Amino acid sequence: MDQQTLIAVVAGAVALVALATAGVANNRLTHMRRSMAMLQGKNDAKTLLEIISENVQRVEGFEKVMRNQAKRQEELFALLGRSARNLGVVRYDAFDDMGGKMSFSAALLDDHGNGLVLTSINARAESRAYAKPIKGGTSEHNLSGEEQRAIASALGTQQKVKR
Repeated sequence: MDQQTLIAVVAGAVALVALATAGVANNRLTHMRRSMAMLQGKNDAKTLLEIISENVQRVEGFEKVMRNQAKRQEELFALLGRSARNLGVVRYDAFDDMGGKMSFSAALLDDHGNGLVLTSINARAESRAYAKPIKGGTSEHNLSGEEQRAIASALGTQQKVKR
């Protein structure tokens, strides 16, 4: 092969490599332009920074709502602890000639052992009812064994709310 043909073949090969390199560079440039257009926004479209800023504001709003919900939950837990939600009932026969366990003592207490105990004593001819205040699981008034068992039952069934 003569020298001019060899130079022409080498020049053609260099031209093909340059053309391929230019094609690859053009593809990369097109991809970068698309990415830049997305970042900058087109016409009325929002930029990526505007979208991120809006999302940050939304997240901050959600965080505020969650803080308010947590505060309200704590208030409700405190209120729940003061509600009479613990019940203990003892049924019994107050008199030997009376069957069916028609007499009862019922304790209604909050989580701190405060509330009241109700007692109903039933006989054949009459019934009597008593209510005694309870503070801290005890009372200033004399408590019968059944009333004490009802209080113990109510205090034993307390289900502490888990936080």
